[in-house]
Amino acid sequence: MTKKALITGASGFIGQHLARYLHQSGWDVRCLVRPTSDRSPFESDGFEFAEGSLSDLASLRKAVAGTDAVFHLAGVTKALRKQTLWDVNETGSRLLAQACADLKTPPTLVAVSSLAAGGPLVKLQPGEDVPQPYRLGRYRVRRETDPTSPVSNYGRSKLAGERAITAFADRIPISIVRPPIVIGPGDRDGFEMFRMISSMSVHLVPGWWPTLFSVIHVEDLAQTLVTVACHGERCSPRTGSLDEQHRTPSSEYGQGVYFVSDPTTVTYAELGKMIGRAIGKTKVRCIQVPPRIVRATALINQGMSYLRRRPHILGVDKSREAIATGWACDPGKLQRAGDLRLTSDLQTRLNQTALWYREHGWL
Repeated sequence: MTKKALITGASGFIGQHLARYLHQSGWDVRCLVRPTSDRSPFESDGFEFAEGSLSDLASLRKAVAGTDAVFHLAGVTKALRKQTLWDVNETGSRLLAQACADLKTPPTLVAVSSLAAGGPLVKLQPGEDVPQPYRLGRYRVRRETDPTSPVSNYGRSKLAGERAITAFADRIPISIVRPPIVIGPGDRDGFEMFRMISSMSVHLVPGWWPTLFSVIHVEDLAQTLVTVACHGERCSPRTGSLDEQHRTPSSEYGQGVYFVSDPTTVTYAELGKMIGRAIGKTKVRCIQVPPRIVRATALINQGMSYLRRRPHILGVDKSREAIATGWACDPGKLQRAGDLRLTSDLQTRLNQTALWYREHGWL
């Protein structure tokens, strides 16, 4: 029997790739869209559309009806108003979970959160043995069982969305996936790195010290999301709970939560050089940008955003992430379960992404 999926945020970068992967895998795909949404990427493939909004519970109930899985990708990464992040990332997530819970047979809900909800690198504890490449200096990569510590309003709003959803974990099957940097065809945010390296052979590295980063290709992420939906671990109502007396994770902390990334961790400078190789640049100059310059630039960008009524990719909130200790995670939980099956290494994926940018006239 053919399975049916609903995707929120289907018109976005990740959503489009997930929709195509599901369709190619034999699923019937329904996309939650606004009346003004661009449907052109889906019109030739027989996708179904449900008009609605994350702020409209009635439309969400109609959208989730008859589905086997709901992939929640819709969200806001940057906004002019702080409240907008919570309205969409927390309240919208709660209403979607409510709509699923109201069904007699609820679908599996896979919520795509962010590594930003977990937080940056974790400080090594005395005697803690962490192998390379999952440590750098006094820090190691983040795991699902680490207490969350987001540094930005975006990260805090995504974490609030996770908690809003897991409140329904006793009524619907839920899994949460936290990807890091996502690259691939059609990615506009990551394209800025490729563009600068291609045009100027320059890669800007925030901060004074090397920091680790994790990356995932969008096609590998799409495959992982479907795998998690079909037989992944599910959350409990205490997935995000800490022992109130000792502020330590409960025995169920992190249950049903997954970090997904390429097993290769790189410094931000190394990532720039790998992009250079993908583009064909033999030399890439990595320029370290002091934190105070990052903050000042972000403040200027923020002011321009208000004038233009459009948020900048590096505003004040995102600058907090840019100068953090690094953004890398351990995909071991997915690997041990056999649910992370990468078809290519990171350099190959960067090569493929650069080729797409060239073929489509972006570079």
